[in-house]
Amino acid sequence: MPGTDLTKLSDRIKSLRDRYGISQSELARRLEISVPHIIALETGSKNVISYRLSSLIEEKFGINRDWLFEKEVESFFNESKVNLPPISTEAINYTREPHGGDLSEFERLLSEISATYINITIEGLENVLRDDFRRLTQALGFDTCILYMSDEPQGTFTKITPLVWFVDENKDSNLLMVQWLKQNPTVDSGNFCYSFERWYRGESVAWVGFDNCPAEASQEKLSSKELGLKSCLSIPLSFAGHISGVIAVATFPVRRTWPDDLVSRLRLLGEVFINALMRKKSEEKLQKALSEIKQLKERFEADYLYLREEIKGGHQAVVGRSNALENILLKVKQVAPTNATVLILGETGTGKGLIARAIHDHSTRRERPLMQVNCAALAPSIIESELFGHEKGAFTGAAARRLGRFEAAKGTTLFLDEIGDLPMELQPKLLRVLEEGEFERVGGNTTIHTDIRLIAATSRELEKEVSAGRFRSDLWYRLNIFPIFVPPLRERLDDIPLLLEHFLEKYRKWMGQGIKRVPDETVNSLMSYSWPGNVRELSNVIERALITSTDGTLCIEIPQSHLKSNRKGHNLRQLIESIEREKIIKALEESNWVIEGKNGAASLLNLTPSTLRYQAKKLRIKRPESYRTSSDFVLHSTPGEPLS
Repeated sequence: MPGTDLTKLSDRIKSLRDRYGISQSELARRLEISVPHIIALETGSKNVISYRLSSLIEEKFGINRDWLFEKEVESFFNESKVNLPPISTEAINYTREPHGGDLSEFERLLSEISATYINITIEGLENVLRDDFRRLTQALGFDTCILYMSDEPQGTFTKITPLVWFVDENKDSNLLMVQWLKQNPTVDSGNFCYSFERWYRGESVAWVGFDNCPAEASQEKLSSKELGLKSCLSIPLSFAGHISGVIAVATFPVRRTWPDDLVSRLRLLGEVFINALMRKKSEEKLQKALSEIKQLKERFEADYLYLREEIKGGHQAVVGRSNALENILLKVKQVAPTNATVLILGETGTGKGLIARAIHDHSTRRERPLMQVNCAALAPSIIESELFGHEKGAFTGAAARRLGRFEAAKGTTLFLDEIGDLPMELQPKLLRVLEEGEFERVGGNTTIHTDIRLIAATSRELEKEVSAGRFRSDLWYRLNIFPIFVPPLRERLDDIPLLLEHFLEKYRKWMGQGIKRVPDETVNSLMSYSWPGNVRELSNVIERALITSTDGTLCIEIPQSHLKSNRKGHNLRQLIESIEREKIIKALEESNWVIEGKNGAASLLNLTPSTLRYQAKKLRIKRPESYRTSSDFVLHSTPGEPLS
């Protein structure tokens, strides 16, 4: 047998294996020799069979090389078995162990794999890893190869995750292992304390059978029996001086031993794998950090622009002490700490923007500036880009990607003024942002998630807009969660003296001109005017008066045509309100300040209780202190302290 020429033998083995579709590892398993031996025989890289291998085939298998040319080989490949005499453990250990020159295939595989990971892209790493685990398992005759890694901080770890693994699922003997891997996404130190303790110290754990396991390895022994393992080797892998993972190989049908040269080479190959994976994690963290830096840069730029606009426009406060304003500020105080959508209603010029700012300034998002968009000031063709942003090339003139207000306002408050002017075709997109917190840029298909607190305002009567088909009813219901109505200036004339003082101080700083005296007639004329332009008109009138007043005395010119007609209207309204007030107070006194019921004030006035409550609140009717102990009726809730 020694020195036998294997040229014809190698061709015969390869042709028969290809004919019956048997892999190299399967043929090695059936002959109980190593895969490198099979590869050497097939490729002719080993032209002369060794003395020990020829003796093994002849003495232990009871056949010689001529057997491969006889008919009996047909049944071996076709029926998947051949009647062979029992093989001793010594023979198994020898035939399954690669020694000396038989490690040439492993060396070649190690060289190829190491070269592969030098320039591999992070995107293709996972697929290459899985393929290399398949090659490693088949080349060395293992039944499974698994790479475990820890997600915990470097050093002592308590659990590991099977990150990459290969098991031939076509073999019935491997199915239990496949099922176990799928059902156990982690392996923890509580169940495998024996192995973990040795991995901590950088020691490998090798089993050749599990009959002589120590008591502390009882879990390992139990698991091996459940999975049908015959031999197992696990090697801890280090990265940057710390144990970060474990590579494990095992066999199912037969036992094998684990010589030191195999362990050292597997450790080297495992560290190639783990270094590649750690590089992938590092690059992913770097990309994530760069993405966060880019987002922060864009957010900073957006915040800078808004802060510059605020500084340029000045920061105005809510001024006034009327009951109506105190009620508004009470609502602001209630809703500000929440993330609820707020809808501010009122005529133009009443200060809806100041109320929106007051809500933001007392919210949890006040660390970042309030961002605002006036929907009425933007052309319908650009408002979508302004709100949702656009991608480069989305339309003519889109030379670069641009963040929209919803994206830039992530984490803060977005104020949409005059939302009643929002085009109908954009209303579904706004509704989606409010409901789901996501949208796409113009010209893009990537879904962007945002976290904003929305405040909307309008001078339109949205209910009428919904009835007319100019505003979506579902959007109206979504916006109308917490409505705040800002009354016109003509309904809170008590605030005019404070507003006058506020605007005089404001414009004095701008113009450098002070007013020493404000005649009572001037104040009376201001309170006699109906102010159709509300606070904005009052501000303009005072600014104009400062320009024309030259002797330190404020002189305000109010259009007489409006003044006369509005004064009459104002006096008539006061007369009507006075009559209604006396009528309601009399009915309340007769009913002992009880509204509902057969003898209640609402029944006496032939009104519904809700209508009476509304009228009493509108006319500022307060229940006397002597009736405050009763709980059957609350006409007026004393407003809380105004927000500062």
